[in-house]
Amino acid sequence: MIKNLAVVFLFIFSLDANAWWDKGHKIVCDEAYKLLTLEAKEFFDPLIQEHGSFGVACLWPDWVKNGDRKDTRNWHYINLPDSEQNTYKASCPENGCLIDAFHKQMKILNDSNKTVRERAEALWFIGHFVGDVHQPMHVGYPEDKGGNDHQLKFSDNTLTNMHSVWDGQIIEHMDSLYGEEYLYNNVSIKIGEFLKNPQSLEFESWAQESRDIAMQQSVGYRNNELEIVTKEYMESHFEIVQERIALGAIRLSNALNTVNIESN
Repeated sequence: MIKNLAVVFLFIFSLDANAWWDKGHKIVCDEAYKLLTLEAKEFFDPLIQEHGSFGVACLWPDWVKNGDRKDTRNWHYINLPDSEQNTYKASCPENGCLIDAFHKQMKILNDSNKTVRERAEALWFIGHFVGDVHQPMHVGYPEDKGGNDHQLKFSDNTLTNMHSVWDGQIIEHMDSLYGEEYLYNNVSIKIGEFLKNPQSLEFESWAQESRDIAMQQSVGYRNNELEIVTKEYMESHFEIVQERIALGAIRLSNALNTVNIESN
């Protein structure tokens, strides 16, 4: 229970570190659920029951990383120096990283000898990590903590940082212009378009796409080029955000539809 203002402020600060914030993660997982086979849904439903929906279950990893599961904090990102751009060659530290954590949780989910709770948590982690890997700043630089220390200002001099802009402030601006259903609708449209094309099943390739986006000149991340976040900057990246969430949903469903659904 939140007992004092200090804890409240700590909680608010911690939200800034969540990929795609709540809305993006929920869309990835809820849309992925719609694309699951009937057999997969029947297997996964008991594993997400306590959360009410897959979208909410996918928020759980952010809830616990600053509390009971501090050991999982490094699982949410893979940071590479500028000299290392190939995610396939990335090496994880001993305490883990996004790529390593995804593969380990997939192994748990596929293991019928694991407990129901272990496989449930693995499912929640997987849903969350697929959202994370499609957010470009979760494949950023180690020296600025994936853009968290890349300090920026909005045009009104309000302070922010590159990670927060890509986590949720672009989405918030989208909502303010067109309403909260706009993102849902556009992601749904893009899912329909992307389903016509084959998708890579390799987590590393999804990470590489995010890294490549982060390095694009329009993003202004490389060499700390961006200093002022304008409305035009955010609006010029609406489509990229929508595409990353849509691709995350499709790829998550593809990964989950291949899972061993046998029970122990």
